[in-house]
Amino acid sequence: MIRRPIVVALFAVIGVARSGAAQDFAKPPKDSLAAVVVTATGVPIATAAPIATSTILKGDDLRAQGITRVEDALRLVPGAQMVSSGPVGSQTSLFMRGGNSDYVRVMVDGVPVNDAGGSFDWASLTVDNIDRIEVVRGPASVLYGSDAVTGVVQIFTKNGTGPLATRAFVGAGSNGGRHDELGWSGGNLNAGFTLSGSHQYTSGILAFNNGFLDDVLSASLRLNPDLNTDVHLAMRWSSQDYHYPTESDGSVQDHNAEQTDHRLVMSIDVGRKLNDRMDFRIALGSDEYLPRSNNGPDSPSDTLGFFGYYSRSVEVHHRGDARFNIKYGARGVFTIGEEITSDREEQTSLSLSQYGNSPGAFAASRHNAGTSVQAIGDVTDRFSYVIGGRLDQNSAFGTFPTMRASASYVLSGEARVRASIGSAFTAPSFTENFSTGYVTGNPALQPEHSRSAELGFDTFLDDGKLTLKATGFFQQFHDIIDYSGNAPSGTPSYFNVAGANANGMELEMLYKAAGGVTLAGSYTYTSTKTTKVGFDSSSSASYVVGQPLIRRPQNAWVVSALQTYTGGAQLTLVAAYVGQRADRDYVPYPAVPVTLPGYTKVDFSFTQPLPSHVRGGMSIEGRIDNLFGAKYQEIDHFQAPGRMYSLGVRIGR
Repeated sequence: MIRRPIVVALFAVIGVARSGAAQDFAKPPKDSLAAVVVTATGVPIATAAPIATSTILKGDDLRAQGITRVEDALRLVPGAQMVSSGPVGSQTSLFMRGGNSDYVRVMVDGVPVNDAGGSFDWASLTVDNIDRIEVVRGPASVLYGSDAVTGVVQIFTKNGTGPLATRAFVGAGSNGGRHDELGWSGGNLNAGFTLSGSHQYTSGILAFNNGFLDDVLSASLRLNPDLNTDVHLAMRWSSQDYHYPTESDGSVQDHNAEQTDHRLVMSIDVGRKLNDRMDFRIALGSDEYLPRSNNGPDSPSDTLGFFGYYSRSVEVHHRGDARFNIKYGARGVFTIGEEITSDREEQTSLSLSQYGNSPGAFAASRHNAGTSVQAIGDVTDRFSYVIGGRLDQNSAFGTFPTMRASASYVLSGEARVRASIGSAFTAPSFTENFSTGYVTGNPALQPEHSRSAELGFDTFLDDGKLTLKATGFFQQFHDIIDYSGNAPSGTPSYFNVAGANANGMELEMLYKAAGGVTLAGSYTYTSTKTTKVGFDSSSSASYVVGQPLIRRPQNAWVVSALQTYTGGAQLTLVAAYVGQRADRDYVPYPAVPVTLPGYTKVDFSFTQPLPSHVRGGMSIEGRIDNLFGAKYQEIDHFQAPGRMYSLGVRIGR
């Protein structure tokens, strides 16, 4: 039950997803209140009312605010809680609607980039060459299989359009920060391309060994050989090198620990319109990820405790997806889909301690075939629906069915209601299945699964200038995999033993006032509770019956004000509040429950175009993160960055 006054707020950018010739497959009526969100349904179709809770963040808008990292963009989304272990570049997790950090499917141009098992480090993603980010909240395993338990985040690369153009940015900021970009784009009705490279660096906020280097190369090619065919190819290569001096208790001691990551994502998506009522799409994608950890002895005398660790991994994920769409009625589409994925991981590690060395290694692979059917459409001009089912057949854990059903009803030109139910699952990670060394995997693990429902109401007032939305969500998570640190040597450390609920409400507001002013905000209330204990029944455990899940705030809100001026100048002020959260202090043994206090962080940014006679398309951009220097921790003992500034010059957009 919500005991505090509800603060209504939202940061949302409304956009329309485009996908070549297939956009003509179904068009909304003139009075439609819906926007097309491809990630929500897998097809570019607008119904009389939307059937998924979603947010679209446009890349140009994010860059105009000085936002360079996807993790900072997602902090603006209702129901999304980002948790970082401190400085820029440190490991960052996303908790969507109170679910675990491996419950969100992450995709880049249709290619899943999660580790096998769902985990993903958000520190590695930048907004370079991004057209938009689509965030869909709620279960989506019917379309995407494993990991899409509480939501999907999909990133789309820009499509080249218009005359050949050059984009560039040169900037500097706090802590030795550098940010440089250079790119080109262009295209016509038949073809288009983008090519972009970027370099970011910061020396960090800690006394030593805290640098972060991030290089990205992104490219796309669009082809439309005829009116009925569209082809999109995309490639994104990234390389990160992060140095961290912090020990497990947050103390700054280590002079040589580092984490390096290299990732290559490639995709091709081809669509063919067969006739006025049928089209076919096929997509192929590959994600190759090479993480490396190095933490050797700090000196020849460093031989006490656990004084060294090395890890090398090769993760390769391939995906093929084929969908046959059949149009029926005025705006209905029936889809039959087949997705085949393969995951392979090889890992070697070496732990050095005074108790003896402990090498670990495994090489594992599994494949999955998912068959899905989905119907989306309108019964009348007011009532829309989606119903779908999927059966996954996995080489490691057998078959797993999921379903989803959504409906939306337009009450009037100013209001609508919507509801949905669904199920989802996430498979175990290879580490949980096959790890060796100090931790022993369990090959008999089964997927974690969920059941959920949501109910929403939207209203549009003042001739559409004011949008208000309210969504209640209810989720049950079962067979959660828990880790036991007390398992006898050589016996499994992981079992499907825990359970939890996560229920809450999201309130959103967007007001387009006169004079170029846009006010927005969101409030999220999340109540999480463990329903089934894991291995440890003490108060220090991660899953304690009746207690909330760690690092999920019960209350969070974001408010923003955007002022735009004739000529393109703009000012943005964003305030975000994160309420108190349960956590664990892992310095003592056993761990001690702690409560992290709430905090409010304010960010300011501006864009000032230069006069056209100085140089066309040039602007000065600036940003101050944490304007008032709020001190807070997202993980106990790990201090978040304080006030940071950046200033740069941009050519083009």
